Amino acid sequence: MLSALGSTTVIADIQPQSASLNYSQKALSNAGNPAAAALVIKRKDPHVMTGGSIEIGAGLEYGDLDELFSKIDDISNAFKPPEDDGSNPPPPPTPENPIRDYTWDDLLLEYPELADRLDALEDKVVSAAGLLALIASEGYGKAEATSNASFVLNEDLYGGSLLMSMALKGNAKVVGLLETIEFDSDQALEALKTIPEFDETDPIQELDLSGGISLFYNPANQKVKLHIDNDSLLLVKSTKIMEFSFAYSKQAYESDAGALYWGVKPTFYRVGLTNVSARLGEVTDAEAIFEDIKNADYVYKNGFDFDFGAVWAAPHYQLGATLTNVIENTYRFPELDREKFNSPKILQQLDHHSEFTMQRQVKFEAGIFTEQRHWSLHAELDANPVEDPMRDRYQWLTVTAGYAADSWWLPSARVGFSRNLAGTKLGYLNAGVTFMKFVNLDVATTLDTVTLDGEKYRRGINVRLGVQFDY
Repeated sequence: MLSALGSTTVIADIQPQSASLNYSQKALSNAGNPAAAALVIKRKDPHVMTGGSIEIGAGLEYGDLDELFSKIDDISNAFKPPEDDGSNPPPPPTPENPIRDYTWDDLLLEYPELADRLDALEDKVVSAAGLLALIASEGYGKAEATSNASFVLNEDLYGGSLLMSMALKGNAKVVGLLETIEFDSDQALEALKTIPEFDETDPIQELDLSGGISLFYNPANQKVKLHIDNDSLLLVKSTKIMEFSFAYSKQAYESDAGALYWGVKPTFYRVGLTNVSARLGEVTDAEAIFEDIKNADYVYKNGFDFDFGAVWAAPHYQLGATLTNVIENTYRFPELDREKFNSPKILQQLDHHSEFTMQRQVKFEAGIFTEQRHWSLHAELDANPVEDPMRDRYQWLTVTAGYAADSWWLPSARVGFSRNLAGTKLGYLNAGVTFMKFVNLDVATTLDTVTLDGEKYRRGINVRLGVQFDY
């Protein structure tokens, strides 16, 4: 999935960037409070470098559906291909596929009454509908990558500090869109009553059981197979976003109790979007559809926005607030071929995924410190949920404790916990170290697991590597 992002990779919402460094060490990150640079430069902590920082990272997250891709591949086999109009139905199932390999007599022996046989078929429809619902709600795989760099351009520009930042952001996600199956048992029962009327010389029959469900019956060998004609699909979306920003921060007030800092960060965006879709009946390999997104054309659009930030810094604590994406620009994905879909619900869901808005968000932060700021405890809270380009909702709560060393040979360390209060509600455990005062390595992982290809993996993992430096 990471390869689907191409060579300029990017993003950033699977797990919050703020979780990688505790408050006393992260101030020069372009993801931080715009007011923080002036504060950290003036404070001149011996364990913080104030020239700049460069960071790269990558992450994966899966839905809570074991054997995700195999289940998608499996259910796609039960869907009638959209180009098949019923005149040339697929052959009946083979002995290698016993789950769907039944004869009418088999059903008669197991379920003597016609109504019981209807119940047996209805159970299969319910199972397929339930799996469709699972795929729609939990059947996703998401990949992201990040790269960003921040540099202090001026430590005393009109009494404040100027920070320049650049970032490449992008992610890719596969998500299931569901058309519900409306099964009419009365109509299905009437269709089943016609089966004894066929002669063994008759061709394969397609019986309409309602709701896009067909039963193919071969009178020659009495084989039956259930097919579903349905607009449910897999949608793959990908973004490539370039950011270029300047953050100006300055002290506004100072007293014996502490000092107030403010900052503003105007940002230029270059947003590239693409998407591809595949009906479940067309899917032969769920993982292979990521290959399609690699070759898709991106539609690019420029945008501009800005953030505001404020920090109150006292000897043993700090409080901060940030307002991001004040303008709230909207960006649209390329148009998909909508003519092959008939379901109004699917078309409505495609409309929902056709655009995204960089939504406004308020973030609060607080930190407490020991006398020399070696030990710290930091918390951040998103005051409101927002959606990322994949239309996933995020509202992070993060708590991080850390030790910051002054020496080059003793590493700094941090541990913490992040939880998404919206959307997936997933929690991440965070841990990181800083080597030789300038190399940062941070890892975050969920406690939840998912099974893929018979192996258990964490539902989400995020790794970041960065360097801080002075010049």
